[in-house]
Amino acid sequence: MLSPYADLSTDKWLSKTKELIELHPLKLNVIKDIALLSWGTLWLTKIGEGDTAIRLEEIEVPATVVGYFFEKLFAKELQSRFPTEWRGGQSKDEKDIVCINHPFYSIEMKTSGQLGVKIFGNRSYGQKAEDESLVSKVEKSGYYITANFYGKTLTLLRFGWIDASDWKPQKSATGQAASLSNDVYKYKLIEIPGDYRLSAPIGLLNGIGVKAVKEFAEESVVTIYDLLNYQGSNKRIHRFREIAKDQIYKFT
Repeated sequence: MLSPYADLSTDKWLSKTKELIELHPLKLNVIKDIALLSWGTLWLTKIGEGDTAIRLEEIEVPATVVGYFFEKLFAKELQSRFPTEWRGGQSKDEKDIVCINHPFYSIEMKTSGQLGVKIFGNRSYGQKAEDESLVSKVEKSGYYITANFYGKTLTLLRFGWIDASDWKPQKSATGQAASLSNDVYKYKLIEIPGDYRLSAPIGLLNGIGVKAVKEFAEESVVTIYDLLNYQGSNKRIHRFREIAKDQIYKFT
C-alpha cells in the first residue's frame, strides 16, 4: 500500500492525518462512546458462574489480557450498532475491526497497560523476516485506534494512521517491542478528548516523581481530577498544580 504520507514533509503530516480522519466513516465521538462503554463492561465481566464466579476487577489480570478483551468488546459493540458496516476480525488475515464495504477503512487496535502514553507493536513489526510465512498477512499500514490504560483506568484514546515503516525495527528477535517516533505520536495520532482523561493518575504528568506521588496521595490527590479540585493546605501541591497547568489543560 502506498502511504498517504508519501513524499510529504513532516510538517504536513498533521493536516494529512486530519484529512484521513475526516474521510473515515467512524467518528471520534463514536469511538470514545464505544470505548468507554466497552471498558466499563470489561471490568464487570465474570469468570465462572454462581457463587464461585469472579469479576475481573477482583483479580490481577495481565495487561495483555486486558487489552485483548477490550479490543474484542469494542469490536462486538461496534458490530451490534452497525451490523451491515462493521464486524470484528475473524482471522489473522484480517484487521481487528473490519469495514465490511470498504476494507481501506478497516482498523487495527493497539493497547498498552504501562504508565505512560506510548504504545508498542509486536516484535516482528518493522522487522523483515527471512521466512515470509512467519509474517502476518495483515497490512500493518492503515488506520489505528490506540488505547492507554493503567490498572483499571482508561487514560488516553487516539485515532489516526500508522505506516508499517513507522515502527522502529528491533535489533534482534528477542529485543524489546517495536516502537514509534515522537513525530508519529505528535502528527499521525489524534488524541480523543473527554472527561475520562481526568481519571488518569497524576504520575502521568512530567515533573512528578515517586516520592511526590506518595505525598500527594496522603492528601487524597491521586488523579488529575483530584489535583484540579484540591482545596487543602499543602503548598507543594498548589505550587505543582500551577507549574503543571499547561500539562493539566490537555486532560480537560
